[in-house]
Amino acid sequence: MAPKLFTIAIAGNPNCGKTALFNALTGARQSVGNWPGVTVEKKEGFFELGNQHIRVVDLPGTYALFANAEDERAAVDYLLTREADLIVNIIDASNIERNLFLTSQLVDMQIPMVIAANMIDIAEKRGLHLDLDILAERFGVPVIPLSAVNERSITNFISEMAHVVAGKKMTPKAIDYGEKVEAAVKYLEPKVEPVAKLLDADARWVSLMYLGNEKSYADKFAEAKVQINKAEVTQILGEESEFAMADSRYSLAHEIAGKTILSNRSKRTWSDKLDSVLLNRWASLPIFLLVMYLVFWVAVTIGSAFIDFFDVLFGAIFVDGLGYLLTDVFHAPGFVSAILADGIGAGIQTVSTFIPVIFFMFLCLSFLEDSGYMARAAFVADRFMRFLGLPGRAFVPMMVGFGCGVPGIMGSRVLESKRERFLTIFLVPFMSCGARLPVYALFAAAFFGTQAGTVVFALYLAGVLFAIVYGLILRRSLFVGEASNFVMELPPYHLPKFKSLMIHSWLRLRDYVIRAGKVITIAVAILGFLNSFGFVDKLYTEINGEKTEIVKSEEGYAMVQDEKEVPLPEGVVIDESKVQTESEFTAGNGDSENSLLSVIGKAITPVFEPFGVESNNWPASVSLFTGLLAKEAVIGTMNSLYSMAGPGDAAEAPKAAEVAAVEKVAEAPAPAAEPVAVADSADARHPEQSEGSSEVAVADSAVADSAVVADSAAAKKAAEAPAAAEEKPLIAGVDECPAEEEEEGGAPDILGAFKEALGTIPENLSEVFGSLTDILGTSGELEAQNAAELKKVTLDKILDAKAITCEEYASIETFSEDEGADKAREEVFAKLAAAGLTLSEDEIGALEEGDLSETADIYANLRSYFHNPDKNGNPVDGFNWQVFAFLIFILLYVPCLAAMGVVVREIGLGLGVLMAVVQTILAWAVAVLLYQVPVGGNVFWIVSSIIVLVATFVFLKLFGMSANKKGRFED
Repeated sequence: MAPKLFTIAIAGNPNCGKTALFNALTGARQSVGNWPGVTVEKKEGFFELGNQHIRVVDLPGTYALFANAEDERAAVDYLLTREADLIVNIIDASNIERNLFLTSQLVDMQIPMVIAANMIDIAEKRGLHLDLDILAERFGVPVIPLSAVNERSITNFISEMAHVVAGKKMTPKAIDYGEKVEAAVKYLEPKVEPVAKLLDADARWVSLMYLGNEKSYADKFAEAKVQINKAEVTQILGEESEFAMADSRYSLAHEIAGKTILSNRSKRTWSDKLDSVLLNRWASLPIFLLVMYLVFWVAVTIGSAFIDFFDVLFGAIFVDGLGYLLTDVFHAPGFVSAILADGIGAGIQTVSTFIPVIFFMFLCLSFLEDSGYMARAAFVADRFMRFLGLPGRAFVPMMVGFGCGVPGIMGSRVLESKRERFLTIFLVPFMSCGARLPVYALFAAAFFGTQAGTVVFALYLAGVLFAIVYGLILRRSLFVGEASNFVMELPPYHLPKFKSLMIHSWLRLRDYVIRAGKVITIAVAILGFLNSFGFVDKLYTEINGEKTEIVKSEEGYAMVQDEKEVPLPEGVVIDESKVQTESEFTAGNGDSENSLLSVIGKAITPVFEPFGVESNNWPASVSLFTGLLAKEAVIGTMNSLYSMAGPGDAAEAPKAAEVAAVEKVAEAPAPAAEPVAVADSADARHPEQSEGSSEVAVADSAVADSAVVADSAAAKKAAEAPAAAEEKPLIAGVDECPAEEEEEGGAPDILGAFKEALGTIPENLSEVFGSLTDILGTSGELEAQNAAELKKVTLDKILDAKAITCEEYASIETFSEDEGADKAREEVFAKLAAAGLTLSEDEIGALEEGDLSETADIYANLRSYFHNPDKNGNPVDGFNWQVFAFLIFILLYVPCLAAMGVVVREIGLGLGVLMAVVQTILAWAVAVLLYQVPVGGNVFWIVSSIIVLVATFVFLKLFGMSANKKGRFED
């Protein structure tokens, strides 16, 4: 049997350097978990002390051990197990008197102990000279001077600890608390004996705990059926027991501190000078907002620069690579690849994309905590947050939530009260995370033009306002109570150590990946399964006596062999009367109308119809499902499904809208040079566009009508030119070009993917500092989408000119950087100019910068499906409330699975489901009101949504009364 590890428990007040010592001793050899039954972090690590392997447990930082709050209960319960062979009690040498309150409680437990007087260097700089021998003699244990951020001091501490561990363990001297307290202890000892047995503790310690706080281990007193006559205890003490015990402990601390501090020549320190500025009445708030802005900017902007690296690399390994191994190497069935590669593999890929943002967020928070500013930030924000029933430190997780909800929710762990922690978690998702921004930007650019930035800002502001209102509702229903008294020590400022920051950030990141990642990966796999599998109708007939799958196209029938189309055998003619249709459950239906997810989306579309999602707009419903994976997936899903479903049936709207649009086009000013128009107007190409988007139609028409062919002289000159040896046809549409043959599948290039992933880092970082004044990234998103839109219009204009070949078109569509590509493009532009079509610098720039793979026809499709109809289906001019209501729903409904995974991890499955359901119901009701009141005008849905809101509040109130009666949200 292996010998028992020697275990050291580190205990101390918050901000006393406890974690710094733990990191210095253990380095990266740490594990982070939870204490049994609570969500308080439990950190363990190991280090070598001579030839002995030492286990270190970092107890929660606490000012006292009354076993009421979760952190106090976790610390006491652990110490009661006697698993720790030695307690290292860290005290702040620069504020020794306050720290000795906890020390006296640890002494009462009679466990071998060592006192580490940390920040001894800061104490000396402040003019404090301490006689640590007096402290050691008073408590009967060794006292070691320490500076946990100094390597030499750590080395000396380890050397001293080696002697302690190797020698006889010294149990602290019992403390005499005075005649009255000792009399009360003697009275209580026989009465609390049954409780002491349950706790496997000393009766004197249980008595002292009761005197300090009668609620300490109240559950154990009830279990042991022990009742104390409080009046008799008060009579013995002459006052309330809590006051008497606190007075005795503070008197002891004051006495010992007075003897230990030999001289106190108080000096004005750097911390005092910094606080005179950072906590200045007028400057504190602007500085605080600036610091929070920088935290947000670093976490979101710099963190996002590394997202593509993880996305590309993990996608190549866990999706493409795993899929290749399963399909081509092991020849596994398609459904296996769909579940493992497209499901679980995609889930791992999704989790990986959150790694950089979360890491940089924790890095920033660790820096603020270790530097000492976090306590100041909480102090500054306390006044506003108290309005919501929260302490000031709750502001930080909410601020971080603007970058990503996952680290924002995890950041709520800094809150000590369970009620406040849960309330913060309920509110963080209302902060618009970075994943929602591409959705906002796309819709804003498509529908709101120059007001796009204002609309995006309004959505961010709406999230904050909803959080305030919802917070007030929760404070009066589910999480009833006032904000806890905000008492926080302001520690001296430190310059954090790089090693400590990295260790702290890495451990929190690892905790996210292991714990939240499990939930996220499973959930993503389930959605991936629903998106991949579905029922597909297949055609079968008999060919040469065998049942054979066939497909029908414009050219006729073809056979399917090994999932590829092959020509029919010579002489075989298909008899359509013998063709049978069979519905099969297959994989590989991702983002198609055959997938189970699409079937579900079509089925639930009526639920979203009250806020403007019409029955033919089922792709929007499906996108709300895939938005659970990540909110930005809404765009990709819509684009894929719209391209297959075709334009929306806006033609059902009255023809007056189309007539008006055509009349506006007709009124557009003609070009000065009297060009010959060769393209239909935008309305002719997109008859489905509504009157609400007629301005876009006019713009498209104007661009199309400006496309011209050569004048008669140029045409004559071109006709007289000698024909090329192999003249290639000029094209008027991409469909005239032969389709590119797809390359045969093969092993994915993992090394190439790694190089590509690495290449994204410097490219993304190069754009980082330009975002300091655009932290939301709206300008970049809108510029990209406008460039893509202009590129599409420009390409249409070039095609309308019918002046270039397929190869020439490809050279300007892809804007390749291959050798000779620039020269080829110059020749194309010259050819277009000779044909009378001169491109502007903006148009040439759009050809180079625009990315059609992201936007393509999605603008036109969005406008055809979201045409702001009233209750009769007529498009309504002005602000598109249909779109705004849809975006508000995306803002408010259930957070993405990554965030929900962390929510369940923090507050449990039951409350997590409640949060998701209530939030989605509120999102639905608010979106319905935003659409129906100004545009829809359906009284039934307006009244129904109001009833839903009232009913939800009543439910929260009743549920809260029951939960609070049971003490579910008490510490």
